[in-house]
Amino acid sequence: SSGINAEYGEDEERLVRSLQNTSNHFDSDDEEVDMRDPNSIPGISFWEALKIPGVLEFASALFFAKLVCYTFLFCLPQYIHTIKIGGKVYDASKSGDIATLYDIGGILGSIICGLLADKTGCNAIVCIVFQCISVPLLYIYYTYGNISFSAQLVMMAVLGFFSNGPYALITTAVSADLGTSERVRGNSQALATVSAIIDGTGSIGATVGPYITSVLISGRSGPKTFETVFYVLMASAAAAAMCLLRLMVKEIRTTRARIMEYLHLTRSDLDKNISVAYSMIGKQN
Repeated sequence: SSGINAEYGEDEERLVRSLQNTSNHFDSDDEEVDMRDPNSIPGISFWEALKIPGVLEFASALFFAKLVCYTFLFCLPQYIHTIKIGGKVYDASKSGDIATLYDIGGILGSIICGLLADKTGCNAIVCIVFQCISVPLLYIYYTYGNISFSAQLVMMAVLGFFSNGPYALITTAVSADLGTSERVRGNSQALATVSAIIDGTGSIGATVGPYITSVLISGRSGPKTFETVFYVLMASAAAAAMCLLRLMVKEIRTTRARIMEYLHLTRSDLDKNISVAYSMIGKQN
């Protein structure tokens, strides 16, 4: 009987140890879950988010970029309706159909702009190039877009290509890239604050643009009704590019450093290969 009791005692001790290990395992899992819970990480304030490098610049650029895009989105059909394209005036319905080509060009521009930004890693430079090209395109479209129906379609699509690209890039990829900042990394609430600041500032521009247009064309008629509006749009596109100049300089320096490092490594490898070749030739001799 004593042997049986000893056997039961050993089994009981093993069972207790097993239960203790299981309890510790669940406790450690609970602690790990609590540590990974994003809601346990405090967010950042509005002013702290503005101090993150790139937030203020891209938010300001998006203000002007959205001003241009949404002015065209809402006012382009009316503009087409007020001018003669190839000597012909189109009704409101046809003008709206023609204006959709601007959006088609914008879709293609957004894709190409994103691809260039991914390949180069230079978001600011890509945005500046697109915005700088859109400034003369606005003047060309206003001056020569009414020559013929074909010219109107081509210029409108090209203008949409270059003016919509930066707007789409900033609202998506740039906001995500800013999430790699040390102040935001791993903090979903902080990333939401940064994205809200950038997109919210752009939405203000989207509201201001059509309002300014309605004020400028109020009480005016004739072919030059939208002349001042186009000058405002050209100034806005230029302002969007200027907002990103500091970031452009930073990206140029970073790219130059990467190129110099690559060239240095390449030269080091070349010198090493030459040394190996000379040593092999010496051994053969």
